[in-house]
Amino acid sequence: MAGLMHLVGLPGEAALPLVMGYFLNIYAAIGALLPLGLTAKQISIMAAMLLMAHSLPMELAVNKKTGVKVKGLLLVRLVLSVTSGLLVNWLM
Repeated sequence: MAGLMHLVGLPGEAALPLVMGYFLNIYAAIGALLPLGLTAKQISIMAAMLLMAHSLPMELAVNKKTGVKVKGLLLVRLVLSVTSGLLVNWLM
């Protein structure tokens, strides 16, 4: 996962807050981000990535009840998350 993190301009240690945001919620990710001492650019990258995909188990369960294909939605959200991280890293 460290290789992916470096592609989007984040240190390998930022993988834990990202995974926490994906599986728990944004507040867990923020709590894990604070001690890392990230730059404003790195925090912006993380925020963009978590904006696209956060609290996935809960949100996918709700979407499943509406009849949405969960696997496709999960793939789209994760791809958008990584793409937004790459884009913010490139633009800043």
